[in-house]
Order: sequence, then C-alpha cells, then structure tokens
Amino acid sequence: MCRIVISSCDIDIYLLDQYDNLGAHTQRGIDFLDKYAQFIKDRCSIEGEYASKLRRLVKNYQPKKKEEEDYQFSSCKAFLHMLNEVSDMAGQHELIAENMTTQIVKEINNLVKEFKDERKRHLHEGSKLHAQLQASLAQLDKAKKAYEKAFREAEKAQENFTKADADLNLSRAEVEKARTFSVMKNQTCEDCKTEYANQLQKTNELQRQHYSTTLPKVFQQLQDMDERRITFIQNFIKLSADIQQHVFPIVNKCLDGIVKASETVDPKQDSRLVIERFKSGFSPPEDYPFEDLSNIKNSEGNTSLHSVPSFKAETIKGTITAGKLKKRGGIFGIFSSNKHHIDETKEDYSDLPPNQRKKKLTQKIEHIQNQIQQETAASSSYSPESGISTSHTSIPEVDVYADEEEFDNIEEENVDFELEPLPVLGTARALYPFDAQSEGSIPMEEGEEFEVVELDQGDGWTRVRRGDVQEGFVPTTYLQCFLYNNC
Repeated sequence: MCRIVISSCDIDIYLLDQYDNLGAHTQRGIDFLDKYAQFIKDRCSIEGEYASKLRRLVKNYQPKKKEEEDYQFSSCKAFLHMLNEVSDMAGQHELIAENMTTQIVKEINNLVKEFKDERKRHLHEGSKLHAQLQASLAQLDKAKKAYEKAFREAEKAQENFTKADADLNLSRAEVEKARTFSVMKNQTCEDCKTEYANQLQKTNELQRQHYSTTLPKVFQQLQDMDERRITFIQNFIKLSADIQQHVFPIVNKCLDGIVKASETVDPKQDSRLVIERFKSGFSPPEDYPFEDLSNIKNSEGNTSLHSVPSFKAETIKGTITAGKLKKRGGIFGIFSSNKHHIDETKEDYSDLPPNQRKKKLTQKIEHIQNQIQQETAASSSYSPESGISTSHTSIPEVDVYADEEEFDNIEEENVDFELEPLPVLGTARALYPFDAQSEGSIPMEEGEEFEVVELDQGDGWTRVRRGDVQEGFVPTTYLQCFLYNNC
C-alpha cells in the first residue's frame, strides 16, 4: 500500500474507506464544541450566582439606622469599607460572567451552527461522489454481464454453425441460417465487449479521480473544518483565562483596600470614643463613715443596738451611683448637677448625666438650627409664574436654649470656685504627649511634670497646673501621678 499525496495535504489511503467514521468523528467534534459552550454557560451561572450572593451578603451586613452610632469606631468603619470592597469584587465577578457570555458562549453558538452546516455540505458532496462511483460500478457490472452473456451466446452460435456445416443431412439454407446467426451473435458480442471496455475505462477513471482527487478533497475540507474547530477551542480556553486575568488587578486593588482599611483600625482611638461617649461627669461616691456603736448610750431601758443606717443609691444611666456628688469647678463644673428620679428619657434630657445631657442638647440645637435654615430657605423662595412667594412657616419654640442657659448659669456660678488657687494634691509626669483641642484642656509634652490640683472625678480627666501660670485638664491615662499621703 502507498500514500497518496494531494496538493499540500497527506491523506492516508487507509482512510479512503473510512468515510462514515470520519463523518462520525467530525460530528463528535462539533458536539464537544457545544459541550464546551455549555461548560462556559454553567461557569457564568456560577460567577453570577457568586456575585449575587456576595451582594446579598453585603446588603445583609450593612449598618442599620440604630447601629449608625457604633460606626464612629475605626473597627466598624474598616468593616464598612471592607463591605464596599467586597461589593466591588462582586461586580468583577459579574463582569467575568458577562464577558464570557458575550465573547465565548454566543460565538460558540454561531460556530456550532456554522460547522454543522459546513459538515453537512461536505458530507453531502462526499455522498454524491460516492453515489456517482457506485453508479459507474453498477454500469460496469451491467456491461460486463451483458458482454459475458453475449460471449456465451456467440460461442454457442458458433458451435451450432460448425455442427450444421459438418452435417451432410442439412440443407444449404439451414447451414447459411446457422452461419448468419453465428455472425450476428459474434457482432453482438463484439459490441458488448466494446461497451464493457468503454465502461471499464470510464469507471476506472472515475475511481481514480474519486480516490485521488475528489474524495481526498472532501476529506481535506473536513480536516480543515475540524482543525479550525480545535483552534477555536484553544482560543476560547485562552480567552476565558484572559477575561479572568483582566479583572485580577481590580480584585487585587479591592483586597489592597481591605488591607488598608484594616490598617486604619485604632484600638486606642476607639477606646477614647467610648470614654467620650459614656463619660457622665459625676464623681465617685465618698467613703462610708465608720460608726462606733460603743459610744451609743442605751436610753430608756432599750438594750437593742442602733443598726447602721442604710444608704439608698438610686442608679442613673451611665453612672456609678446617684448619691450626692461633689461639685466640680472649671469647665467640668457645669456637669455637677444630678437628678435622682428617672422615669424615661425626658425632652430636655434632664434624666441623663451632665456630659451626655450636654451632647444631646448640642445635637438638638444643631438639628433645630438646620431646620430653621431649611424653613428660611423655603420661605424665601419665589415663583415668577404665580407671582406668589412662599409664606414663612412658623417654627415651634423649644426650651433647648433655656437648658443651654441653665448650663451657662451653672458654669458662671462655678467661676466663684476658681477665684482662689486650688491646693496641690501631688505631682504628675506626662507619659505621652497630648495636643489639647477642647476648651479647658492644656497641651503637654512627654516627660513634662505638673502639679495635681484636682483628681479624676470619673470622667477620665485630671486637672493639673504648669508652674504658677497655667491650669487645665489632661487625660488621666496619659499621666503618672504621685499623690501626697493626705490625699
């Protein structure tokens, strides 16, 4: 056996009789391409579902309105920033699904249809060539059988003529008839022989063309189609990776953003926010006095001892006790007022500790001022079409300013306590530098020494004096205090 070289292609002669198997192979190749498209569809579905679940996760963990106050802490802010980055990552997975669908799935669907039509066309052409060859072979077989039949008849006619010519009992007419019949059969045999030879030449030529040119051409077309299909699969696999790699830099930026968000977490700052939020301004309760029962006289024959009086402590929200506390001077003296009966949060926040009450009142003032500005802006609007200006809306009066004046009055009263220098209770040294930003506080450098003139009353601040010139409050946790024995 040999190999037939056609143009630049090399078709093995052993494949020339594998037409049906090659047709089945090309069909399996197209089915595989369609299978790969289904894989990409399922992959896109997973990417989309993953992105959807990520977005749902982010939505479920978004802060509620009642939790907004907690998101002032750096850890909560970092978590919120992380949620935003996760949402962006979900968008990238959606982009992967969208690009794979448009650039791969749709393209494969078009290619599958194109390859099916092309395969059908090539197979139809191959079937047509095969039918032509079979028809030629059938004609050859028919011509051969006609020649064989004519040959046998001519041979028999010749034998009959020979016998008739040798038979002396037959007349010359009968012998001539036998000779004429023999000549006719021989002529018919020659005609059938010629037709058989011509058909044989046509069939051989058609068969040579079929197996050397036309059928290899069909096989080459099927081979080119199959190689293009394989090339497309190769490109699609690479394209799917490129689509994912394209979003990796953005995903990495999201991850970098999460890392940066984690670096913004400041435990110390969060602790200071907690102190600032919940500090009440009240002083701790004083020590209980010792009562010497041995000095109590037994009067009127009553031998029973007086019991130690009980101290009733009514707690206040955010404080240690509601006992009468020592009034504090300076900027924190305005918070020394206390209320003992708490039913529910009042409109003027009188049930809250001083520091928290001042915060609430300040917020309320700002809210009302914003409302005033909005109402003023709305009332000053004018419509040219109607020629009517919007009427001023009356704003209900509130007693917030009265509460603020109450604090101002208390602070003014406490000024009297500041007239005389406070006694020195001990010394203190700054452990950390402090940059004063609020009224009444003073800055300090690390290692700087002060005189302690007022102890921490539970609000996290200690009053110190720098030389004989400047007094103010600094964070207690920033100090190392050395108090005198009598303090």
